[in-house]
Amino acid sequence: MVQVNNTPITVRVKFFKKGNLQYISHLDLVRTMMKIIVRAKLPLWYTEGFNPKPKITFAAPLSIGTESMCEFMDVRLTERISEDEIMQRLNENMTHEMQVTQVYYPENKLTELSWLEYKIEINSSDINEELFEPCQKTLSLPKLVVNKKTKSGEAMVDIKPLIQKAEVEYSQNRLIVSCVLSANSSSFLNPEYIVKVLKEKCGILKNSDLTEEWYSILRINAYRADMSKFS
Repeated sequence: MVQVNNTPITVRVKFFKKGNLQYISHLDLVRTMMKIIVRAKLPLWYTEGFNPKPKITFAAPLSIGTESMCEFMDVRLTERISEDEIMQRLNENMTHEMQVTQVYYPENKLTELSWLEYKIEINSSDINEELFEPCQKTLSLPKLVVNKKTKSGEAMVDIKPLIQKAEVEYSQNRLIVSCVLSANSSSFLNPEYIVKVLKEKCGILKNSDLTEEWYSILRINAYRADMSKFS
């Protein structure tokens, strides 16, 4: 391997991951994406030392079971090539369940991503319009205390400060929750906690039969601290 340029050029790749690929872990995604990038024959920049490695960074790792339309990763290259060519090379090595939707040379850092928007659909034959109001009232409470995993273990935490928006609507035996949650690395809020709150306080999803009751989570947008679109 010959590396001509010691100064890396960062390119940002936005992609979606859905369908069966929602069930692969973040570690599996990293390994898969590494193989895809190598197969795409991009001019990768490698770290120096005894064990050179390409540098790839992901924003806000996605939890297993969550689909996403807005995943971001930064890849370091040794030379600047056209965004269209990078997209074409990557997509040729991907499946229909994971495709690149945008490639660009960023002016900001991935750490500027502060909020993520999700659409949660809760399906059940037991769900009716009467559940809409208690669910909305619950998410509008000044405090939402749940048992949350932290770096030091589990603790009772008020997740309300980590919620920018949480709105509920009812449609054809479904509750649809639109929420914007903290994406900060030190205070990241998994959308599963929104489901957990509604399950504990509103009695949804009591049936263990997944053919009768189930829910899906889709990440749809990313924002900076001032709620402007992240890019």
